[in-house]
Amino acid sequence: MDNKEKAAYLLRLYLTNKISSTELNELNRFLLDESYAGHLQSALSEIIEESPALPDYQEEEWESLYQKIRQTARDGDQRQTDPPVIPSHHLPAIRALAIHHPKRRSWLIAAAVILVMFTGGAVTLMLRSDSRKAPLTAADRIKPAPDDIGPGGNKATLTLADGSTIDLDQAKNGTIQQQGKSQLVKVNGDMLAYKENRQANKEDDPKTSFNKISTPRGGKFQLVLSDGSKVWLNAASSLTYPTTFSGKERSVQLQGEAYFEIAPNAAKPFKVYHEGLQIEVLGTSFNVMAYKDEQTVKTTLLEGRVRVHNGDQSVQLSPGQQAQSNDQEPFSIATADLEEVVAWKNGLFRFNESTIEEVMRQISRWYDVDVVYGSTIPKDLFRGEIYRNVNVSAVLKVLEVSGVHFRVEGKKIFVLS
Repeated sequence: MDNKEKAAYLLRLYLTNKISSTELNELNRFLLDESYAGHLQSALSEIIEESPALPDYQEEEWESLYQKIRQTARDGDQRQTDPPVIPSHHLPAIRALAIHHPKRRSWLIAAAVILVMFTGGAVTLMLRSDSRKAPLTAADRIKPAPDDIGPGGNKATLTLADGSTIDLDQAKNGTIQQQGKSQLVKVNGDMLAYKENRQANKEDDPKTSFNKISTPRGGKFQLVLSDGSKVWLNAASSLTYPTTFSGKERSVQLQGEAYFEIAPNAAKPFKVYHEGLQIEVLGTSFNVMAYKDEQTVKTTLLEGRVRVHNGDQSVQLSPGQQAQSNDQEPFSIATADLEEVVAWKNGLFRFNESTIEEVMRQISRWYDVDVVYGSTIPKDLFRGEIYRNVNVSAVLKVLEVSGVHFRVEGKKIFVLS
């Protein structure tokens, strides 16, 4: 067979989980050669049409196709872990994306399945329930501009008890400073850990030193508190906390979004405060989203038990539940999409019938950009997953499948209807 036939053959093996590491290396070479892009796009369309495992689903069968797509992407990720044949920036950037148009009752399958990023181009398949879109042409493929905006990374500022600050992304791994009874240690470039000298700890010590860790837009960081509790901070967030916990409770102050894994200690409950909201915790895992530009504060329980207080009202959550609080009502309880809630922690954007405004708020925080809307705001609802480790041009290109268009000028993204 010639090279084009071989490339299509290898792509078929990849999609059916039959590819070997040697063959994956060979497929990678074809993916990196832009001259094969158009052929691979056509081959991918044919494979999907012919494969009994990926039939041309009707609209009402979208969820089944979506699950198959996600599994295929996960299997692809797993194959690439040993050996690491395809570099991280060539991994699939999109798991699946659908756009729901309010004027139509059903889902439109608007973006399909696999988007393999590579230098100067992309391989993608577009599907619609009402029509089949042609594969992308060479002119349509993603071609990042020289000033394309890259994704966020491990960035944070530590404010010490005396008001001095440390740029954690610039600090070297290892011991940074001693604060009270805790030694501050930077680990693996993305984590600050407090190692408490328990022999020196006394419950009646009158001095309590507080530190504050803040992430900018386009930043994230991890924190291990002195009791062993772990915190993941999303972009544009901050946590204020004592260097050691004394007294009858462990309490912290949150702005923005964080995921918590709390070290169990029934004798000393853990409490998270955000303005008038108080979250009382025993050993558990939960996420709190409390951005000022979001209308609702959302507390989502993954494991264990929490009680959320707002003024004189409170509610206890079971795993999988989400407490929502805003200016209109103290609490409402919803069943949470847990994958959507913790997607940011796992390196993903995940949308579940999200509006363009909800989508763009996430993009604004992660890419440190401002968003400007025209006179008409698109009404499409988005559902799907996109990796957060790609440039903003790749994300916008995917979103444009819905018919929404964007213009990027410096650090501003204009949303065009």
